[in-house]
Amino acid sequence: MLVLRYFEDLTETATAEVMRCSVSTVKSQTRDALAALRVSAPELADLAQSAEVPS
Repeated sequence: MLVLRYFEDLTETATAEVMRCSVSTVKSQTRDALAALRVSAPELADLAQSAEVPS
């Protein structure tokens, strides 16, 4: 789901359609996958913060 959401830039709704699941499943699976990624690869957090565009 992370690939569809962030690399393919699909909306939650579009991702749910592709994965044949509910939008709430996309939201929870994305949340859980990002949390796991933050634990297993904390060095990526620095990259994400430096890539953010200031408002």
